Amino acid sequence: MPSTDNSTTESTAGLTASSSESGCKVLILDTSAFFLSIPLEGKLYTVPRVESELKDLRGKARFSVLLDEGMEIKPPLQKSLKSAKEAAEKCGDLRVLSDTDKDLIALALEVKGILVSDDFAIQNTALALGIPVQSIIQREAGPRIWQFRCTGCGKYFDQIPTKAGDCPICGSALKRKTK
Repeated sequence: MPSTDNSTTESTAGLTASSSESGCKVLILDTSAFFLSIPLEGKLYTVPRVESELKDLRGKARFSVLLDEGMEIKPPLQKSLKSAKEAAEKCGDLRVLSDTDKDLIALALEVKGILVSDDFAIQNTALALGIPVQSIIQREAGPRIWQFRCTGCGKYFDQIPTKAGDCPICGSALKRKTK
């Protein structure tokens, strides 16, 4: 029986997206969604860069099957990508997100779907943008704000202070820490 609320549900049968206002279920799939044979229901999307991240035969085969079943490969719009990058910068995840990750977050923002990923940085940035997330096999991440601590002099920064990502005081590497 279909759910009448907009919450995400997970069952042993697989992942099911909540219904949007139009009644269409929308899931945006990260690369990790193709490694397991979990049934996926609803309108499925991913970004072009995901396919190049699939290295094993099983992931490639799963990708092909879902593509044949109607999954769409869609690049995000530049304005959505800009919003995703700004949110990632604010919460301190920009440096750890790949281009694929940023594309997925931007696409989820555009299509107003649920982002399916086990990546904590993806989940954190998505949550900062109000995008619902669904983990596959790991626990879901809670929202986090990061700060950066110099491994040399111990100084804390709210954002990476230099383009190179090192400490402007002593030149040592910075490490991400929960604020």
